[in-house]
Order: sequence, then structure tokens, then C-alpha cells
Amino acid sequence: MADLVGRLDDELREPLSRYLLESQSLVTTQSMADPLDPAREHGVPTGMSSDGTWVWSTYWGYFVREYGIEVPAEFIDHARSRNFEPVLLDDAEQERIDSELEATFSD
Repeated sequence: MADLVGRLDDELREPLSRYLLESQSLVTTQSMADPLDPAREHGVPTGMSSDGTWVWSTYWGYFVREYGIEVPAEFIDHARSRNFEPVLLDDAEQERIDSELEATFSD
């Protein structure tokens, strides 16, 4: 992960981290220590989030904000196409994504 630090353009850090951290939370678990700064024992949010198209580990937002960690270019393009506006899913979308995740983890 350290090799990805600082690879994201600085102007993307705030809007992209907001998109990642404020879009729909699917699962929230206990936070974890920051592997790049162990002094931050419980600073990294964990869980899964989604915007209805992509599903990602919630910690992506933390690492984008704190370290400018690079995420896939396709995801950046997708978030940009939505003007970096965080997404809250309706009940039907939430259920669809939950079902897809359950199927993925049960295989």
C-alpha cells in the first residue's frame, strides 16, 4: 500500500474521499489501526460502501483523504461523472446490493 501513497492528484483528494466516505454504508465494522501510522490505533473506518454501481471497502475514503492513495481510474471517472456527490441508496437498491454481496460471499 505504501507504494500508492501520494499518487492521487491533490485536487481529487477532498471530493473523492467525501464521495467514498459519505456514500451508502452497507456494512460497518469496528475501526482498525492505520497500517501506515500505527499510532492511529482506531482511526481507519472499516466496512463496505456502495453507490449502486460500485462496492468498495470503506477504508478507501480514509486512505484517499489522509495519504492520497490511488484508486482505480475507472472508479475516479465514475465518481466524477456523478460530480462526486455521495449516493444514498433507496431500499430496493440496498436490497439488490445486499443480495449480490451475500451471493458473492456464499460461493
